[in-house]
Amino acid sequence: MTSLVRVGFVGCGSHAVQNLYPSFRLAVSNPPDTGGAIGELAEGGEVGELVACCDVDEARARRCARDFGIPEVYTDHRELLERSDVDCVVVAMHPRLQPAVAIDCLEAGKHVLIEKPPAETLEDCLAMKEAGERAGRHVMVAFMKRFSHPYLRARALAARPEFGQLAAYEARFTFGVYPPRSVYDFLNGFGCHHLDLARWFMGEVSWVFAARVSLAEGDTAEWRPGRLELPVTGSAWRDMWQAAEGREPPQEEAWACVLGFASGAVGTLQLASLERLNERVVLTGRQAAVHVDGWWRVTSYLPGRDAAEVWEPEHQLPGDALDPRQLHGYAGELRHFVERARDGAAPDVTIDDGIAALRLELALKRSVAERRPVEP
Repeated sequence: MTSLVRVGFVGCGSHAVQNLYPSFRLAVSNPPDTGGAIGELAEGGEVGELVACCDVDEARARRCARDFGIPEVYTDHRELLERSDVDCVVVAMHPRLQPAVAIDCLEAGKHVLIEKPPAETLEDCLAMKEAGERAGRHVMVAFMKRFSHPYLRARALAARPEFGQLAAYEARFTFGVYPPRSVYDFLNGFGCHHLDLARWFMGEVSWVFAARVSLAEGDTAEWRPGRLELPVTGSAWRDMWQAAEGREPPQEEAWACVLGFASGAVGTLQLASLERLNERVVLTGRQAAVHVDGWWRVTSYLPGRDAAEVWEPEHQLPGDALDPRQLHGYAGELRHFVERARDGAAPDVTIDDGIAALRLELALKRSVAERRPVEP
């Protein structure tokens, strides 16, 4: 395919408008020409164009189309899918709604990029995988941290011969008070980022052992699923949280997890909704380590070096280079998806990775409930 990939987009919520639509300009439809001076920006020029957006809220969809120069607006994704000139679709919705829409896209012959988490249930994830296989189309999951500059740099450092075999993994990922579980499940909606990163850095997980504490009123240290079902309308984060207020407490909890990897390496992972947003990752080799602090600073300790090497984004680079959507992977994941859709090739992160993250989530919950190590 030599012409531009024509992309449709389903979902015009706050995350999509803040992070995903702007990333098309950064990496897909009008990437900056830097003359090769900034290697981390997308190279190769324009590869795709946004031709349509869709949201059940027509006013919101029209605002999105106006703000990002999108020519066509729909309120029913099935009408968008009737267009033969749409090559692929990005779906960014609540995980309860995404699977059915993604399956419709696949059955219409479109490659799909689906927001993380792809679903709340394993059954929905498997249904998307089967639909993609039937249609001969690919499903990519938007684990954007895999495309972020700090984590890409850390992974490259750990792959150096002098780093030695990866032996230990440490991660900490925290967030303030999280909405009630009937709105989003904390481990599913938030923890999935670092369940995926653990696999990406270290390989498959063989077993997990977890403990959980909750400070939420009426909750216990033993995990129990939320019972309150709320309609997904408007902003799931804002509107559903308001609907649940007074009916179900927000999630205030911490998870302490031990991971055993198929390689023989071990890891620890702490996930909490009890403090400000922050994260840290440490990879340990043989007399070597790399630390990523705040999803920003990368510090490496390599054999034979007298001092640590520190990398941070260069503040004097042009604004596009320092755009957090560029640094933190949103632009990179979209560029990757559109390029693979253009070539008809499988993306580097697929629905299988979404399934693996969900299996880890379920294993951690089972470990808490049964107070023992379990296999995913």
